[in-house]
Amino acid sequence: MQALFTLTPAESKRLIARGIIALPEVRQAKEEGYLIVGRGSTNAYIVEELLEKSIEKEKYVAGQVIRGITCALAQSVRLRPVTFHKDRVLDVEPSTVIGKLGPGDLLLKGANAVDHTGAVGVVMASPIGGTMGEFYMPMKARGGTIIYPVGLEKMVLSVEEASRMGGIFNIERSIGARIGMVCVADGIAYTELDALEDLFDVEAVHFASGGYGGAEGSVSIIIEGYEEDVNQCCDYIEDIKGEPPLPGIKPPCKTCPILCNFKGMEDDALPGYLQRA
Repeated sequence: MQALFTLTPAESKRLIARGIIALPEVRQAKEEGYLIVGRGSTNAYIVEELLEKSIEKEKYVAGQVIRGITCALAQSVRLRPVTFHKDRVLDVEPSTVIGKLGPGDLLLKGANAVDHTGAVGVVMASPIGGTMGEFYMPMKARGGTIIYPVGLEKMVLSVEEASRMGGIFNIERSIGARIGMVCVADGIAYTELDALEDLFDVEAVHFASGGYGGAEGSVSIIIEGYEEDVNQCCDYIEDIKGEPPLPGIKPPCKTCPILCNFKGMEDDALPGYLQRA
């Protein structure tokens, strides 16, 4: 039996979050070692599922694409990334536990691009690489694991090709923040397809993308399997349908320190479609 459904970006994030928290390696890291949930819009949903309570998801981000531009949330507004150690939330910055990480410990890192090979792209506005610059090499050296939850709306032709472009000091003009990208060829991407196949005994295929009238960025997915499994999956998706769009907070351009051609412009001086809601 086959079934078709469409997921908005918010619905995709909720589905991915539920798939992630069901992974045995995630549960084990949370209960027996260290589980760090880096900032990111999809990761905000993961934090809600792990904590079993709502958070201000729009504040659980650093870099963001908002109002049609690349941007970043002000440091003073951001929520601290959540770090679990043996099923307890630590009141620390994740960087303070790097020296304690090892095999079995896990970092959930937001991503900005994924391609058909599974390569993951992470963009960075920080000249020292942000979370990737801080964690990627230590985690590789110590034998820890990084999983990149990423929605299919972020599918690109080639992450490797894209990562050859950009760089905050290479880009000479930017309608938004200047950024670079790292290509993680051996990264573990986790998409809606992984969540569906982990949660249900079905095969999932990315069937189509796009939409309008509130369906911008949506992905359409076909699943196939036994009738009982497919119907169970569809019932689950119907429960997720209606997840409200993630609100956003755009800092005033005039006080933003990030390299951007809009720097120094007040929000009311921006084109209408870029102004704050």
